[in-house]
Amino acid sequence: MAMLLKAMGLTAPSLYVAFGNKEQLFREAVEHYGRVYGEKVLAPLSSELPARDAIEQTLLRAVETVSCAKNPAGCLLSFGAINSADHTSETATLLRNVRADVERRIRERLERAVKERALPPSTDTARLARFFHAILGGIQLRSLDGASHAELEAIAQDALKNWPTSTKGSGRRVRR
Repeated sequence: MAMLLKAMGLTAPSLYVAFGNKEQLFREAVEHYGRVYGEKVLAPLSSELPARDAIEQTLLRAVETVSCAKNPAGCLLSFGAINSADHTSETATLLRNVRADVERRIRERLERAVKERALPPSTDTARLARFFHAILGGIQLRSLDGASHAELEAIAQDALKNWPTSTKGSGRRVRR
C-alpha cells in the first residue's frame, strides 16, 4: 500500500476519500484490468467466428497480451489473490467470481457451437470449458516464468488438438 501511495502521489486519507477502502480500490483496479485486458482477450467468444476459431483467437490473444513487453506478465485476475492467507476474503472471492465468469463465457460459446452443430451433441461443454480455461491460466502462468511468445503460442496450438470431432467411441471420424 505504501508503494501504491507513493507511486500515485497520494496520502492514505486522500486514497480513502477517493476509493472508500482498500477493497473498493482493488475492485476498481480489477474492473479496469478487465476492461483493458480481459475484454480484448475474451472478445472472440462473443463474435460470429466459428467456435474453434473463437477459442483459438481467445488463446492467441492471451498469448499476445501476456507476452507483450508493455503489458504486465501473468494475469491479475488469475493470480491477484493466490498468495492471500484468507481465501474467503472479499478480494479472493471477487477474483474467483471473475475467473468463474471467464469459464462460463467459454462454456456458453461451446454450448452455442453444439446448437449450431459445430460440435457433436455429446460434447461435455462444461468439461471442455474447464479444459480451455485451464489452458488460458497455464498460458498466463508460463508467461510469469518467462516463457517466450513462441512457447506460449505452441501451448495454445497444442490445446486445440483436443478439439472434439464427430466420433463414435473408437476415435474414428464419422463420415458425412
